[in-house]
Amino acid sequence: LAIPSIYEGKPVTSIGSWAFWKCTKLTGVTIPDSVTSIGNFTFHSCSDLTSVTIGNSVTNFGEGAFFHCGSLTSVRIPDSATSIKVGTFIGCSSLTSIESGKSNMEYSSEDGVLFSKNKTELIQFPAGKSGHYTIPDSVTTIGDTAFYDCSSLTSVAIPDSVTTIGGGAFEGCSSLTSVTIPNSVTSIGGTAFYDCSRLASMTIPNSVTSIEDWTFFRCSSLKSVTIPDNVTSIGDYAFAGCGLRNVTIGN
Repeated sequence: LAIPSIYEGKPVTSIGSWAFWKCTKLTGVTIPDSVTSIGNFTFHSCSDLTSVTIGNSVTNFGEGAFFHCGSLTSVRIPDSATSIKVGTFIGCSSLTSIESGKSNMEYSSEDGVLFSKNKTELIQFPAGKSGHYTIPDSVTTIGDTAFYDCSSLTSVAIPDSVTTIGGGAFEGCSSLTSVTIPNSVTSIGGTAFYDCSRLASMTIPNSVTSIEDWTFFRCSSLKSVTIPDNVTSIGDYAFAGCGLRNVTIGN
């Protein structure tokens, strides 16, 4: 499908939210240079969408714009992009490469992973990548849903530079068996490890002061956890559905 740049004599400058929701037979889309904005959940559940050519004028990507486009394998972010909302490519289980233009000053990519300017925030890890991943030392924030549904990811090394792990950061990483959270981390968002069913061990650092709602929900292989002394609150359903047999709670 080639979206026209002019329709009924007027330029097409935006694609509305939910515009192509569940267009399951759509295999390819070309977005013209006239378009500056892609709405929220625009291509939600376009399950056969394998290729997207994004015009050079798009500045804003809506929340969940390509939500659960399970056949999408690669995406190129144009130089014009200034805003990428949370979960733009969430649930894209075949996505192995995210690229950004060489002159793009807001976003950069490395090994198919999308970062913010100066690589201080890890925004999106391609869900189709597998094995082990070492987060670069420049990263201070793992963004919300950054590793969402990365079902083939087995382990992640988080550097001491990271202070924040966003909500839903590792949600649905069903093959994840090992994560070491450094003492530099002071905040772990709700649902951060939701449904990490193979996560067998977790050390929560002393720097964390609260465990949010649903953080380790349904981590069914998690047998033991130690709550450090500095934690003052544990949220609703934080460890619900876990296989816990031993819990040590701090002071």
